Amino acid sequence: MTVALGIHCGHESSCAVVRDGRLVAAVQQERVTRRKYDGQEFLSSRLPIEAALRAAGVTMDDVDIVVSSFQAAGPSAVGFQRPLVSPAFSAFDPLDVRHHVVSHHLAHAASAVYPSGMTTATVLVSDLAGTTSRDGKDYVLPFEQFFGRYGTDTPADAALFTEMRSVYAFRDGEFELLDRAFSAPHNQPDVFVQSEASLYDNVARFLFRQEHAHGQLMALAGLPVEGPAKLVTGDIVTADAVPRLKNGWQLFDAAPDPVANADVAAAVQDAFTRLLTHHARRAVALTGHPDLCCAGGVFLNLTANTAIAELPEVRELYVPSCPHDAGISAGAAFLGWARAQADPADRRARSPRRPRLGDDFLGRPAEPVTAEHAAEYGCTPLSAPGDADAAAARAAEALARGSIVARYAGRAEFGPRALGNRSLLCHPVTCADARAKLNRLKQRQDWRPVAPMVREEDLHTYFRGPDRSPFMNFNFQVREEYRGILAEAVHADGTARVQTVRAQDNKPLHDLLTRVAELGQVPVLINTSFNGPGQPIIDSADDALAFARHPLVDHVLTSDCLFAASGSGPIPVRRPPSVVMAMFGAGADAKYVLSKGNAAGPVDRRLFLDLCQGDTALADSGSPLVRDCLRAGLLVEA
Repeated sequence: MTVALGIHCGHESSCAVVRDGRLVAAVQQERVTRRKYDGQEFLSSRLPIEAALRAAGVTMDDVDIVVSSFQAAGPSAVGFQRPLVSPAFSAFDPLDVRHHVVSHHLAHAASAVYPSGMTTATVLVSDLAGTTSRDGKDYVLPFEQFFGRYGTDTPADAALFTEMRSVYAFRDGEFELLDRAFSAPHNQPDVFVQSEASLYDNVARFLFRQEHAHGQLMALAGLPVEGPAKLVTGDIVTADAVPRLKNGWQLFDAAPDPVANADVAAAVQDAFTRLLTHHARRAVALTGHPDLCCAGGVFLNLTANTAIAELPEVRELYVPSCPHDAGISAGAAFLGWARAQADPADRRARSPRRPRLGDDFLGRPAEPVTAEHAAEYGCTPLSAPGDADAAAARAAEALARGSIVARYAGRAEFGPRALGNRSLLCHPVTCADARAKLNRLKQRQDWRPVAPMVREEDLHTYFRGPDRSPFMNFNFQVREEYRGILAEAVHADGTARVQTVRAQDNKPLHDLLTRVAELGQVPVLINTSFNGPGQPIIDSADDALAFARHPLVDHVLTSDCLFAASGSGPIPVRRPPSVVMAMFGAGADAKYVLSKGNAAGPVDRRLFLDLCQGDTALADSGSPLVRDCLRAGLLVEA
């Protein structure tokens, strides 16, 4: 048995374990620390090393090789509070002969190829910036050698290279780098647009005034454009056979309301897609292999992925569940496993020759939830604890009635998208205003889409697109005859981010969809991640039960019990600026009212006075008055 531990040090830090060529565990740091996008640029005790090893059922003593990636390390740039190793780090000795370091794009490439099961493939990697080095080449080095290379002096006039796009041919277990583009240093990197990645990242930051707004920009691009467009695709990129980014188009007046910038988002999305499809065609031409694997943060973009999959030059496209930087740890672990084979000269030993990874359930297993534990949060069992079949039957009935069910069961997903084990589920037909409710739960804009999940065998009955999408990596067109029925799961542009479910990948979820069908409902569920605003996906029983106090959550489904959610408990709320507060009468007969436009609702005296004293207050989510105010938008969760 060969066990390899992969570590990604950077934003969205993570750890992964590969055993005998199979990815058996992977955990993002944010799931453990509960800090969204958590990470650091060095080996630290905050890394989820122990969580990943425990999920894999191994210890550090079982590990044959460790491969780390240091995202921010560069020649002569490991100081100023950015060491390679924290003084408190104790998981293993960094100078252990087992410990190696890999470059960024090579790890990205491995994170896509090995889970794909392909033995021959084209690999395209694209992101904002990868490894900085003196020669621009890939490496897998012993840590001691890496430390010497990056900790020594670099002449002031030495050229440095930072990778931003790479093309590999993968054959017989070997990566051959065929082409690489490097980013250009600039004193305004959040304005300077030089690649598809910087285009999307910079516009998302500008329009939404925050980081990590790429998903919002992608959704905004699907909204209808009203009136003359401020920007069109031709303003951003040339129409040449080799598209080139232009400059000067950035001088436009952005409206404060994102919806009024839908034209900008659409133009940027189209330009981004045009660039990425060009690079995909070029990559396939360079290698001569029509099967394409892609990795890097840009491949979280469903619209571009779908366009690449439809290219005549591409026979098959594989995008892993975690193509962004958190997936680096998986690629590092795979490269470590390949390096640790008994005969490194035998290329066949390093060839994956493994079935395609069909699921993303690589994280920590769900904690057991007893009736006593659930009762502490006001949740009561609706099926006999321990009876998984009864729990599934009752859950299907609840979904068919229109309930919102929070599922906390099995091992957690590794990637950024919930795939059913840490998900909020509801039915697109029976759950009235399903999208609005889920967006309210997550405090997202009301125009944000939600994702439908469907059994793989039912996919083409309702949707048009690729034959499978287990990781929600593609956009699908909803068949015309079902657009009305599935309206809650369809974005404004008629697309849907579909997740396909196979029994061999997640039997409980597949069975749940089957039970919904047997109850006479369309076998489609809406799935969105089980977390609140600014939270990582929930990964503990206490957090799951606490979340279920929200008035819009009806049930909690574990692996063997369905619980009725309490619908009560203190939640922080705030009054939107457009809402007016008023008191009528005096003394015991006084009435306290919130109002805006044509909506008004009473609140109790305590909450009214708390809101008078500050912007936020704690409210009883089980109170009918609070529920009504939340539904009417007179209060929102803080």
